[in-house]
Amino acid sequence: MRIYEVQFYIDGPIKFENNINFQTTKELDLGRVFDSEINIRTTQRGNVIYATVFTNDIDRAEKVAALFIGKMLDVLTVITNCKLDISLFENRQITHNIRTIVNVNEIQQAFELARVLNLDPERSKMLRAYSWYRKGLNSENTLDKFLAFWNSISVVSDAFCEENERTRNGIINKIWNCFIQVWGQCPNWPIINGNENWVNVHNAIRNQIAHGGVTVDIEYVNNILDKITDLEKVNFKFLKDFSQRLDIQLR
Repeated sequence: MRIYEVQFYIDGPIKFENNINFQTTKELDLGRVFDSEINIRTTQRGNVIYATVFTNDIDRAEKVAALFIGKMLDVLTVITNCKLDISLFENRQITHNIRTIVNVNEIQQAFELARVLNLDPERSKMLRAYSWYRKGLNSENTLDKFLAFWNSISVVSDAFCEENERTRNGIINKIWNCFIQVWGQCPNWPIINGNENWVNVHNAIRNQIAHGGVTVDIEYVNNILDKITDLEKVNFKFLKDFSQRLDIQLR
């Protein structure tokens, strides 16, 4: 095994406050060989991140680094609510006139929280939910975007609902239970505005898309587009509020 340095470009409307250099620990806290040197630069064309990994070969180094940085971006996406992704190649087609400034404390927090959650058997599902949310932001396919946002909500609800006779009957009741845990009764749910059919309707759409139970035409896609903006907002606020409930600090 040897040390490799891997370079990626971070795509998204963010700018790092300064050039950033620090050392962070990967998922396994077993000593120096699992530490990684992180170097981030913001250039005129975007953000470049360099990370060192200790592994067997070049191909494995790229995959390990992509997973490592990707988990960090899952967390940073929820911290900033910015559409973030990584690529091996510089994207010269996308420019952002307004960018969120990210400081060194936020990037260090994102790496550390990704590591802590990944090792925590009780809260690790939140990291998976963050990942689905990031996938939803990055997807260009309307149906995939809907599925990703709904999967993000479902992952949290399946993992953290209060078990009772009602929640044992399926995911709809689990989502209801978790919404009540963070927001109280339905009339108080943000964005949903007291629509008691909201969970049922969106879960039915999820099933139609996932199982191919409907003809996908322009009218159907437009109907999904009408719902995605609010679904994204619900998903984001749900992740933030439930994270706080689990004492996960997303500042």
